[in-house]
Amino acid sequence: MEQYDNSVTRRVIHLSEETELRVVHPDDAEELFAVIERNRERLREWLPWVVPEYSLESARNFLANSAAETAERRGLTMTIRHRGAICGAISLHRINERPRNTSIGYWLDEAHQGKGIMTAACRAMVTKGFRNFGLHRIEIRCATWNHRSSAIPRRLEFLEEGILREAEWLHDRWVDLRVFSMLAQDWV
Repeated sequence: MEQYDNSVTRRVIHLSEETELRVVHPDDAEELFAVIERNRERLREWLPWVVPEYSLESARNFLANSAAETAERRGLTMTIRHRGAICGAISLHRINERPRNTSIGYWLDEAHQGKGIMTAACRAMVTKGFRNFGLHRIEIRCATWNHRSSAIPRRLEFLEEGILREAEWLHDRWVDLRVFSMLAQDWV
C-alpha cells in the first residue's frame, strides 16, 4: 500500500463554495438522524439499514464505529454538508488491505438531489481512495432499478461489469445489484 498521507483524515474536503465533506464525528448524531428521519421512507426503498427500529442510538453507534474505522484507516466515512448543514453521507466502506479494494456507499437528502452534489462527493472519495489509501479497485453497487444512483458511476466513467443476482436482502426480498468498477490506472 502507498505511504499514508495525513490529508486522508483532514476534517474537511471542499467540493464547492457551498458544499463540503467532513469526517464523521459522534457529535453529528442528532443532525444526521434528523436528515435520515426526514428521508426515511425514500431511503428505505434502497438501503437495508433503514429499518423501523433505526434510532438516534443507531446513528450514534454508526458514527462511533465509522469514526474508529476512519482513524484506523480501515474505511473513510464523511458527512455531506451544504451551507453547513448535513444533507447526506458517503463512505469508502471497509477497505480490504491485501487486494487494495473497497466500495462506495452514499445517500443524499431528497431536497439536495439533482444539483451534482453526489457526483462531486463520489469524485472526491474515489480520488482519496486511489491517491491516499493506495487502492487498486473501487466498486459502486446499486439496485438495478435505482436509476439515479447508477447514473453517478456512469457519469464518472466507471465500467459497468454486470448484475449480481439476488445479492442483497432488502427488508423482505432479495434484490439484484448492478456493479460498477474503477481501477486506479483508469482514474484521471
